[in-house]
Amino acid sequence: MSDDVIFRLTGQQHAKLRAHLFPGDGLEAVALALCGRRQGKGRHCLSVSEIILIPHGRCERFPDRVTWLTEFFEPLLVEAAKREMAVVKLHSHPGGYGRFSGYDDRSDRDFFDTTESWTESDDPHGSVVMLPSGKMFGRVGMAGGFQLMTAIAVAGNSIEYWSDDDESYVPDFADRHAQVLGAGTFSKLRRLRVAVVGCSGTGSPTIEQLFRLGVGEIVLIDPDKLGPENLNRILNSRGRHAQAGTLKVDVSAHAIEDTDLGTTVISLPIDICTPEAVETVGTCDVIMGCVDSVFARHLLNKIASTYCIPYIDIGVGLRADGNGGIEHATGAVQYMQPDGTSLLSRNVFSQLDIQSDILRRTDPEEYRSRLNDGYIKGAEVSKPAVITINTIFSGYGVWELLCRMHAIRDDGNPEFANQRWSLSGNIYDHEEDGDRCPVVSRYLGCGDMVPLLGMPELSPGVTPAHANH
Repeated sequence: MSDDVIFRLTGQQHAKLRAHLFPGDGLEAVALALCGRRQGKGRHCLSVSEIILIPHGRCERFPDRVTWLTEFFEPLLVEAAKREMAVVKLHSHPGGYGRFSGYDDRSDRDFFDTTESWTESDDPHGSVVMLPSGKMFGRVGMAGGFQLMTAIAVAGNSIEYWSDDDESYVPDFADRHAQVLGAGTFSKLRRLRVAVVGCSGTGSPTIEQLFRLGVGEIVLIDPDKLGPENLNRILNSRGRHAQAGTLKVDVSAHAIEDTDLGTTVISLPIDICTPEAVETVGTCDVIMGCVDSVFARHLLNKIASTYCIPYIDIGVGLRADGNGGIEHATGAVQYMQPDGTSLLSRNVFSQLDIQSDILRRTDPEEYRSRLNDGYIKGAEVSKPAVITINTIFSGYGVWELLCRMHAIRDDGNPEFANQRWSLSGNIYDHEEDGDRCPVVSRYLGCGDMVPLLGMPELSPGVTPAHANH
């Protein structure tokens, strides 16, 4: 196959595998994973949905090889064939050997022949090795051989991204970044595909930071055109753009291309609440949410869980007092792990808020009726915006990405899942992640399904619940 292959798992899944694969006796161990798929935009992504640990006592284990019984394999093949998912074999190299061995080659040929014939599909299945450090590398089976996985990504308290190409090259423009973050972190940024959903007040400075930091590929999603009211906060916007009604994604895309720092852009002038947008974001390595719609934020949370992607949500709250002053200026940066808490379980919004937001977009007349009758609480459609405040919280959001990719914090990352600031009250608060959200992570790692994300409203022919950006 010609597509890049990305293997994804969560931090908790990685820890579970590491504990099993390295029990401390110096012998190889093995596990299996059922993985969802997302294929598109030059990538085939395999996301771990379920892990089966093969008991050590049911294997023949040696320092350089392991054999295991097929009784654990066949039920997984049945499930994979039924749901069009992938099976990935994972084993350890206790001695730290950083390549596939000759024994691995023979074992993987048998493994891939079995998976392909059983599932009756040409879609790839995988084999992954974990080293004592926790680093992983892998490959998929192809007709006549193997193809190395392009990268293995772990979305946990830290974002790990191991590439098959460890080459570290730092161009002149990034030299001072590398002095702070290291050449290795810059190289990881260079390999990332980052989705920025919402390209207005918060999204615009987020995009600017990402491409100037050297992110390799940025997906821009926003259906709106730029108007005169946006000139006060969208970077690189000009009066001529407002007069012509230029798409917001095009303003940012042209700026990235004109700056010529090597970042590739995918522009989608469509709503996130559409199948094409969901599927494209599903191919990304990180999601930066810069939207104020409740439903859109909930949807991004579900995409992140379904495709095992880390999600950084940037929220800004600015309320004027009506007399030219500020009642409050607040913001929050939420780091969401695919199998952790969600914006819903953190009470950022409720199920009723989600349903009200959907109703406002799909049936405005009924929404107004329920609002007038007091059944639902309305949301401000037009909110105050000040570029300074948007940029501050955009900076915090991008800083969070850097902290998750590079060991910056003295106190580590776990305690900073939910960060909140009041600029007007000079208050800062943060807290750690909590229990897994059963609503959002219901389809953890399942990948593509029908209906998409398990949501009938994303089925073909259904009018989307459009979201504001």
